[in-house]
Amino acid sequence: MKIRCVCPGWWLFYVLLALKISTLPAMIKYYQLLAGRVVAAEKSAAQIAMMISPGQEEINTLINDYELDEHTIASAFDTEELARLEFEDDYTAVIFKKPKSYNAEDRFLFRISSFGVFIFKDKVVILSDTELPLFDEKRFSRITSLNMFVLKLLNYSAYHFSEHLRIISRVNDELEAKLVSSMENKYLLYMFGLCKSLVYYLDAISSNQTVLRKLQNGRNIAFSEAESDLLDDISIETSQCLRQTENLSNILSSMMDARASIVSNNLNTLMKRLNVLTIGIMVPTFVVSFFSMNVVYPFKIGVDLDGSLYTFWGICLLVVLVTLGFLLLHKKNKW
Repeated sequence: MKIRCVCPGWWLFYVLLALKISTLPAMIKYYQLLAGRVVAAEKSAAQIAMMISPGQEEINTLINDYELDEHTIASAFDTEELARLEFEDDYTAVIFKKPKSYNAEDRFLFRISSFGVFIFKDKVVILSDTELPLFDEKRFSRITSLNMFVLKLLNYSAYHFSEHLRIISRVNDELEAKLVSSMENKYLLYMFGLCKSLVYYLDAISSNQTVLRKLQNGRNIAFSEAESDLLDDISIETSQCLRQTENLSNILSSMMDARASIVSNNLNTLMKRLNVLTIGIMVPTFVVSFFSMNVVYPFKIGVDLDGSLYTFWGICLLVVLVTLGFLLLHKKNKW
C-alpha cells in the first residue's frame, strides 16, 4: 500500500515502532487452544473464530451460524460506540475499544476503533477491523481456558493504549524542540492533533474501565481464582493508563497557549531583525545621498577631475563612522 508521508522522517521511527499501517480484506480465521497457546485450527475443531472486516455476506453468516444480534455486530465496528457489556441467553457480548492503526495522512491524529468479543459456552467469536496478534508469545501464553483467552485479549488492548501514549509523549517532546525556533503553524497544528487524540483516548479508556468493573461484579461469567487475579491486574493497568492519559492531556492543553506564543514571538523576533537590518542599510544610504551631490569621484578614466578628492573620502569616512555608531547603539540597546 502506497502511503504519502506528511511527517518528518525522524518522527516516523517513533510512530512505526508501535503502530502497524495496514488494510486487510474481509476474512475469517479459526484457532484453538493447545498447550497454553493459540494455534491455527480447522473450522470443525476451532474454539476461536476471528472475523476481520466482514462484509454483508459474512455478517449474515455470523447471524445464521452463531445467532448474533445484527446491532451488536455493527457496534463492534462503530468507532463512536462506547465500550459495553451485554448478557444474552446463549452468549456474553463484550464491545471493547482499542487504538486504531495509524495512518500518516492523519497528521498525528490518533483515532479509536472497536472490536467485539462474543463469549459462548465452548467457543469465542472475535470481530475486528484489523488482525489481532494472537500468536504473540508475550501477550498470549499460558492460556488455560477461553475465559483466560478473553482476558488476555482485553489486556492486549490496555497494553496497546499504553504503547500509543508513549509514542504521543515522544512526538510531543520532539514538537516542543521544533517549536523553539519555528515560525510555522505546522508543528502547532500537529500538537492540536495530539490534544484531540488524547480526548478520544480518555473516552475510550474510561469506557473500557467501566466494562472491566462490570466483569468483576458480574455473575454471568464464572471466573476461576487465577482469572479473577488477571482481571484485577487488567483493571489496575487500565486505571493507570487512564491517569497517564489525563496527565498528558492536561499538560498538552495547558501549554498550547504558551506554545502558540512562542511561534508568535519567533515571528516578531524575525521582523525586528529585518527592521534593524533595514535601518542599518538606510543610515549610510542617507549620508551618501545627502552629501554626494556634485562631488568629484575618483577612478574616472579619461575624464579630467576638477576639485579635490578630499570631499569624497571625507564622505566615505563619515559613512563608516555613522555605521559604526549605529552598530554600537544596536549592541548597547540589544535590539
